[in-house]
Amino acid sequence: MTAMGIIFANIYDSSLGQLTNKRTMASLPFGGRYRQIDFTLSNMANSGIRRIGIISRYNYQSLMNHIGSGAEWNLELEEGGLEFMTPYALGDSVVGYRGKLEALHSVREYLDYGSQDDYVILSDSGVLCNIDLNKALEAHIASGKDVTVITAEGVSNGKKRLDMAFKVDEAGEITDVAVDYVAPEGYLASTGMFIIARDLLLHHVKEAVARSLYRFERDFLLRQYQAGNLTMNIYRFDGVTLYNESTEEYYASNLAILDENVRQGLFQKERPIYTKVRDRVP
Repeated sequence: MTAMGIIFANIYDSSLGQLTNKRTMASLPFGGRYRQIDFTLSNMANSGIRRIGIISRYNYQSLMNHIGSGAEWNLELEEGGLEFMTPYALGDSVVGYRGKLEALHSVREYLDYGSQDDYVILSDSGVLCNIDLNKALEAHIASGKDVTVITAEGVSNGKKRLDMAFKVDEAGEITDVAVDYVAPEGYLASTGMFIIARDLLLHHVKEAVARSLYRFERDFLLRQYQAGNLTMNIYRFDGVTLYNESTEEYYASNLAILDENVRQGLFQKERPIYTKVRDRVP
């Protein structure tokens, strides 16, 4: 079974104020060396994913300059490989989109083109981690569920608003799902990474947009799950996970890499985090 990747570059831009006035969330510097998209791209590249689409609606020049040809990640910038999907490149007269469903609808031809890929791994750019996506994909297939949500523990604290929060029982089955929820301790937090069969995703995107539904978590996952039309699997990622969905979190996450345990969790020899190399005199 093979998978393709979709990365959303602009999610949470508005929550980071002036930091993202002229750049995307994905191209925001991190740790003095990296850009945030480096983690997502490296996770996919290290997992053998070679077809990756990066959806960006504005302020994407710095992102394109950083990624370049994709050589640092052993990816090729070409049709059928690594692709930037901007409104201009897509010939889309609508520059903005209201949510992930509309963004996916705008790149449906790219998704259709990936007929050789059985699954799609969707990812935001605001959560940094070092994850083996092959294990998550294997768990998704073994579960037999429609969608797998990759989650993290220890994030919900009764203060942070989560895009999607889950309560599960001892067997790992979902007992509660909430969207845009300030979840108390004990809930699992979505990392903004999802695995779904490509054909199923295309079907639901077309159906949702036809009814003016545009939010992936609320209008698709929660709505279809509560209606009994969609089954969800929870994949618990127990490694280091840094959320950069606000200026405060971005600041705290940059300081967090001073902790040796955090550094070792993010930067691993067997799964390196790649970035653009700047070989020039300081």
